[in-house]
Parts: sequence; C-alpha cells; structure tokens
Amino acid sequence: MGTRKKKVLRIVALALVLVTGIIRAWFYFAPLKIRHIELVATADNRLRMLLKVSTNHSCDAVVAYWQPHSGDTLYSAVSRGTDNHSIYLTNLQGPQKYEFEVLAYSAGRNQSQSSRVHNFSTEPIYQATPYFSLDTLNPVVEKDIRHTYFLTQILTEPGSAVIINYRGEIVWYVPFKKGVKVSHWTADKTVLCIIGAAAIPASGGDEIIETDVTGKVLTDLVLGKGGMDKLVHHEVRKDQQGNIYALTFDKRVFDLSPAGGLKKDTVSGDGIVVFSPLGKKLWEWSVFDHLDPLKDSMIVKRKKDWVHANALYKEESGNFLISFRDLNQVWEVNGRTGGVNWKFGMNGDFELPDADTFSAQHAVHINSRGQLMLLDNGIRRKISRALSFRMDTVSRKAIPDINVALSAEYFSPSKGNVVLLDHNRMLFCLTDPRVFLITDGNGEILWKITVAGDPYRLEPIADFLPDKPGWP
Repeated sequence: MGTRKKKVLRIVALALVLVTGIIRAWFYFAPLKIRHIELVATADNRLRMLLKVSTNHSCDAVVAYWQPHSGDTLYSAVSRGTDNHSIYLTNLQGPQKYEFEVLAYSAGRNQSQSSRVHNFSTEPIYQATPYFSLDTLNPVVEKDIRHTYFLTQILTEPGSAVIINYRGEIVWYVPFKKGVKVSHWTADKTVLCIIGAAAIPASGGDEIIETDVTGKVLTDLVLGKGGMDKLVHHEVRKDQQGNIYALTFDKRVFDLSPAGGLKKDTVSGDGIVVFSPLGKKLWEWSVFDHLDPLKDSMIVKRKKDWVHANALYKEESGNFLISFRDLNQVWEVNGRTGGVNWKFGMNGDFELPDADTFSAQHAVHINSRGQLMLLDNGIRRKISRALSFRMDTVSRKAIPDINVALSAEYFSPSKGNVVLLDHNRMLFCLTDPRVFLITDGNGEILWKITVAGDPYRLEPIADFLPDKPGWP
C-alpha cells in the first residue's frame, strides 16, 4: 500500500473516531428526553394498562394520570434506572376516560422532563366481578376514607379478588376460574388468595396464589406439589419472616363404634400449616393432638367437620390465635412447641360474663389497640357484634372494650369479619345480608355498600396508591 493511501486511511480513521466521539458526547450531554410512548391494553384485564416508555438516558420515570375535570391526580409506581420503562397503571375504573403524562427524572444530571398530555379510555369489565351499590355515605366519614381502598373476594366460581374505592367502584381485580375463598393484602403490597372449586367445602381451596398489583403471579402453591399435601381453608396470611401460614384440613381414623359409628371411621378436623415462600412445609399443628373427638357425644354427626376452625392470626410473639366456631372458643397456640397456652370463650380459661360471651365467631385478630378482636356472629342471640378484649393472660381475665351490636336486619350467622378503623369506627363485612358497613362506636351506620355477590371478608388498604415521587 502506498504512503499516500495509508495517510488517507489514517485520516479517515481519525475522522471516524472524532465523529463517534462527538456523537457520543452529544448524546451524553444532550438534555433528558422522552423519546417514545406506547400504550398497551392488557388482554386479560380491562382495568390495567401498560405503558412502554423509552428515554435517551437512563433515568427514573413515572406516569401521572387522572380523569378529566376530576382534580385528583394519581401516580404509577416509579420505574427506576433504565432507558426502557414498562409502567403499569392499576388504579383504574371502567368504562372511563383518562388523561396522562409521563414524568422522567435523572438525579445524576439533575434534569427532569415531562411528555405532552395523552389520553385513553377503559372498557367495561366483563370478568367475574360483583356489583357494589353505595347506599349510605355520611360526610363525617367520607373525608376520612377518601383515600382508603378495600379488598374483598367472590367465593363462587368463576371468582375474583377485587379492590374497591370508598364509593364502591371497582379499581382493581384479578379473575380466576375457581372461587376465591379468602384474600389478604400483605405488607409487601401483594394479594394473597386461597382459591378452589365450589365443591370444596368450608371455604376450602387447593391452591394458594400471590399476585402483585400488576397481576404477576409471585407464589403458586398447589395441592400435591412441594409441601402442600392437604387442602387449606378460611385463612391465608404472611408472617414477619415472609412465610405463608394457613388453616388446613386434617383427617384421622378413630374407632367411633362406642358412639354408634364405625370401627374405623374418619374424622375431619383442622390444623395449622406454615410454608416457606417456595412452598416448603416448615411447621404443622393439628387439633387432634389436643382434643379427643371420642369425648364428643355427637361425634358421629359432626365427624365430617369437627369443631370447624375458621380464623387464624399470628401474633408478634410468634404464637397463633385460632378460632373454633363450633366450640365458641379462641385458642392461643404456641408457635414453637405447638402447645395450647389458653382457651378463651365458652367453657374457656378466662372469666367472662354471659353478656360478653360470643358464638360462632369469625375473623379473630389483634386490633390496632393491641386487643383481641372478633366478629361475634351471635347465633345464640341472633345479633352480630364487634367485640374486643384486653387479655390478662396471667390472672386469666378478659377485660371487654369494644362492644358494637348491629340491628337484627344485619344479623349474619356465618362468615364475615370486623376491623377497627381510626376514630373508633368499625368496618364490617356481613356475608348473609351481603353488605359492607362502617359504624361509629354506638353502631350508627356511616357507610353502607350492598354487594351483589358472596363476599367472605373485607380488608381496608391504606397503602394501595403509590406516593407522588419527591422530584424537584
């Protein structure tokens, strides 16, 4: 190759290096810019939208969206540290018109950028979701619950887990072919469900599913796989270690011939099971190790559903509260040894005046006052109540605190729950009347929603909405 040609090639190579450097420098120093926005409707859910956003620099991005003329701006979760963002909008109603803009921010560059305002429309929901009718909304409570959301479920199949706002408008749902027997909003901002066919009795299911708000399945425990060797029912929650605990059915064979049964007869009772997030069974407990069915004179009649556990709650101590509907009792079970620390309720270990006794109770838990709280379904008196007690476990005394009785029209002999809200208000789910209520401490109804479905529980959610990002 001649000297002249080599020189030309060196000049060309140098020019290419310089041009490449200039281009890179231009991109590096160029202002943050939102390059492309694509709106994608998700085929399996009409209240979920996906936005694909590209930017010229790695940055954080969020979507602000609102109903026209509403004056109420909502925000998506923040997508962080990338130039290709996938952002879900989840708190939507249908059918409804929305406007939105994308906001991008680069902390390293101290630059922010917003898109122009775009719009989209949602369609009516066609999956298995119930109808909710707002019947009562007292202005006194309205201002306090405007930003509270509520998780419930439909037991029948096809079923769904549903989140509504304070007006009873559906803002989130996830459908299932099977019924959702119970659902729970976790500290991880996920929804945990027991699902199962209608043929599985006693709010039972053969699968535990956890999804995030985008609908992504995070956990799927299936009967017959991993450590899940029994059906679960009535309750599923997470403990502070992220493990999943639930009530489970337990079956054992007994000689029931002295009571008029078979020499080898199966009794169906209840237990507690704890799984790791990956489905490994970590701990198990059975009522049969602490109560003898042969001492029940009606065992042959009751053998298919003996004592009927219907609620489970793990305390900060690591012990479990378990509710037995047919015993009218709540037990505390040692979460390490499995021993029964005490029994509370009818014929239990605590002094309890007759006026404070409960029957066929549901949804035992520790409330925000640190008290044992439950829904007294009240089949003895035909009146349903919210009850709470301060438990003196040393002297075995239960000191009543909350006692809110509902009128006879709201009597719910089975299922349901009650939760203490702020300002001494009670949130009720009453399955048989098919209503949600908020009452004051005297039982006066401040909020009422009629449900065209079969709900089991209702949970308030204070942290459903992502916060507005604190960008400059």
